[in-house]
Formats: sequence, structure tokens, C-alpha cells
Amino acid sequence: MVAEAANPPRRKRGRPPIENLEEQRRAQIIASAVAVFAERGFEATTMSDIARHAGVGQGTIYRYVASKRELLDLVFDYSVEEVIRVVRPMLFIDEPLSGPADLLDRLDAALSAITETFDRQPELLSLVVVEVGAMDEELKLRMLGVEATVVRMTASLFEEAQDAGFIRPGLDPEVLGLLATKLLLPAGLREVMGERDPTTRDRYRAALADFARHALFTEETDR
Repeated sequence: MVAEAANPPRRKRGRPPIENLEEQRRAQIIASAVAVFAERGFEATTMSDIARHAGVGQGTIYRYVASKRELLDLVFDYSVEEVIRVVRPMLFIDEPLSGPADLLDRLDAALSAITETFDRQPELLSLVVVEVGAMDEELKLRMLGVEATVVRMTASLFEEAQDAGFIRPGLDPEVLGLLATKLLLPAGLREVMGERDPTTRDRYRAALADFARHALFTEETDR
């Protein structure tokens, strides 16, 4: 007697699995937190507000973060990554530095990239400048870490310029990176706070370029 063939396993019903669902959900929650924090402020926002905006249950959010404070850390990291993402390609391209004008152009392009990012995503400005500045010591230390990252990026550019003979040999690229960051910060804050007067912008940038030409560049390239 021939044994009956075993019945094949029945296919389970339900939605097919979504690839990278966890990453997508986390990004969705962070994006909603960015929007709600910017609109209502950190203190006035509840986790239910963020869940409602994201279109998920409040319990879903707690599967990814333990608290609103932890979510703010993720929002802060997201905001910083967005800024670094647009700045880095402006400072470092495939071609080596061709001269002082190229160096100044890259620094100017980096500043423009930051202001354009805030123009496209004004909610990032509210979080980076307003909310984070009023937060606890931990976030203030994280802000200093961001500044250090920018300093390292600009210092690397100055080091390349010095190796190419554009920057005076006695100058310290790390100090120049810190100086450039401190000089560009007021201009950047003025831009993102809405003071986008083209005449003031051009005057400020022209003054910085003139300072760099006379204080940083070698005599051969200063002409």
C-alpha cells in the first residue's frame, strides 16, 4: 500500500515582511519628533503627540526609545548628521586644492550649504539653536563635540593647503580650524536666524576673505 503524500505546509496568511522595517520605523519616529519638537517645544511635547504625528501607537515608540529625553538625543544626532552630510562634500572634493581662492571657495560653499539646509528644513534650526541650547549639560557637551568635528574637518583642509604651500608654514592647522569655525559661526547663526540680507552677507564674507589673504596665505600666494 502506497503511503499518502504528506500535505504540503499551508502558507500563513498576513502581510509580507517589509525589508528594513525597523530602520524605517525608527526614521519615521525621529522625523516626527523633529517636526513636533520644532512646533511645540521639547517640554510641551508628549510621547503621544509624537506617536500621533507618526501614525503609530505610543507603545511602538517605546520599543525604540526608553524616554522622551533619549528621543531628543536621536533627534540631535539626526540634525547634526544632516549638517555634516552637506558640509563634508563642500570641503573635500576629488581634486586637490588649486590655490588660496579654491580654499576660500570651499569654506564659503560649506557655509552656504549649511544655510541652504536650514532653509529647506527650518525645523532643524529650532532644534539645534533653540531647544538644544537650553538643554542639560550632557547635550551641551554633545554640542561641543559637534564643534570639535567641524574644527577637525576645517583643520584637515588647512593642513592640505599648508602642505601645498598656500598657508604660512609657521601656522598651526588645528588652531586655524578652530579660528575658522569661530569666525564662521556668527555668520552662520545670523543666516539661520533669518537675517539673510545679501549685502550684509557679502560684506561679512569679503572681510573674512581679506583677513585670510593677509593673515594666513604665504607672500607668494597673497599677491
